[in-house]
Amino acid sequence: MKKIISILLLAFSLNSCAYINKQADIAEQKRARYTVDMRSPQVPAGQIDAQFNRAFPATGITKRNVTVTYFPYEDAVCLQFRSNMVTYSQFWHRPARVAFLAALNKYNEDFSAQKLRNRNTKTRNQYGAAESCYVVWQMYAYSRQASGNMEIELGYYFREGSPFFAVTQMPALFESPTLDRNDNETSPEIPIFFTKAQAEELAALFDQGFLEGLAPETRPAIRSGGTDAEFDGY
Repeated sequence: MKKIISILLLAFSLNSCAYINKQADIAEQKRARYTVDMRSPQVPAGQIDAQFNRAFPATGITKRNVTVTYFPYEDAVCLQFRSNMVTYSQFWHRPARVAFLAALNKYNEDFSAQKLRNRNTKTRNQYGAAESCYVVWQMYAYSRQASGNMEIELGYYFREGSPFFAVTQMPALFESPTLDRNDNETSPEIPIFFTKAQAEELAALFDQGFLEGLAPETRPAIRSGGTDAEFDGY
């Protein structure tokens, strides 16, 4: 009997230690998450065009404007856009920007070599992913602001018969500070499609030398974008 009790106590002790260690790991992961303070100093970097899926039930894609801003304190580049009446602020840290540039180079090589295949979801992460990025989203200026970490997949899609370099914002979980799980919110998956020229414009804004040269008084030229989607001949 004593032996059985000893075994049970040992098992209970091991489970307790495992639980404590797991909770400590979760707490450490939360502390280590990459975040950006929306109130931090920020510098306009420019504006670009990109294609997005039309809101359901419409089909096809449409071109929209994306505002690019640099947050020097966090060394983060923010892509701000609207999708389905929600404003998203998508933050790219430096390793993510490096991954984007490498992925774009590989895409251009495959494009030139005619290696692109129309398989869509199977190619959306063809060139890897940028991990632990950060996104903030809200419907209106006065509505609740949600935020969370997510992964950005790097690859390409075919849309309407043409290939696009694509970055796909994967879902992010917002854990409500109320501790009520019903108040939690998950952002949707959002692919953003770039022609080669559009992707190169973003690559120029991701250049670290360009970002470090920005100053508060910088006022980059603003590009006006239409609503007609652009395509690459392939």
